Amino acid sequence: MSDFIEKVLSRNVLYTNMPLDLEIDEGYFKGSYKSILYEFDQKIYIAKIGLPIHKGAYLKIPDGTKLKVRAYSKNAVYIFKSTVYSMGKEGKVRYLIISLPEIIYRIQRRRYARIPIAEEGYFYLKKDLESSKNEVSEKYRFMSKDFSAGGMAIVTKKKLELGQKILINLNLKNEIILENFEAEVVRDIGKTPLGDYTYGIKFISVDKRFEETFVKFVFKYERQSINGIL
Repeated sequence: MSDFIEKVLSRNVLYTNMPLDLEIDEGYFKGSYKSILYEFDQKIYIAKIGLPIHKGAYLKIPDGTKLKVRAYSKNAVYIFKSTVYSMGKEGKVRYLIISLPEIIYRIQRRRYARIPIAEEGYFYLKKDLESSKNEVSEKYRFMSKDFSAGGMAIVTKKKLELGQKILINLNLKNEIILENFEAEVVRDIGKTPLGDYTYGIKFISVDKRFEETFVKFVFKYERQSINGIL
């Protein structure tokens, strides 16, 4: 993996409203849960985070529970060990108080790290869909080769041109579902031994919400490469 790993001061890189993943390795609450960083105290190194919800109910995680925490920014993932100190409530907001190390690990991502992933999908030519009006546009099958937050490589029987716009439809592990997601052909990689075409495509107009979702998806499937850090 080409990502760069370094130690950093938590107070310099963490900020409020960062999305978090909490991992519990043992006991009744074993699993991975989503949370958010509400606030943290730089003097005594504790943080207030959102109480995780599982199947529609708050998880009352006991004091002393050990956590592995991943915090996500646009270009990096921060990981550290933590311990649950207490649980609280302010108005309708429920939260956990956890320990926050002074030193944490930053995994500085190259722009749009790629993971190999093979999933079948289909695409439309954007110009066909726009000109067809009420007619049914032809769709073309493809197989993905890799995926990143910025684009992917696909294999298809359809010959495409550089700069051509297509609308991607793809289900990635039931975690990311792309429906008529606009992309542009940016690289002709060549032909397969069976004569199919391989192209690099770039996603167009990826907003912050989608980009964070894509980055988290990619990191999840790279996680085995970095588990030895914690």
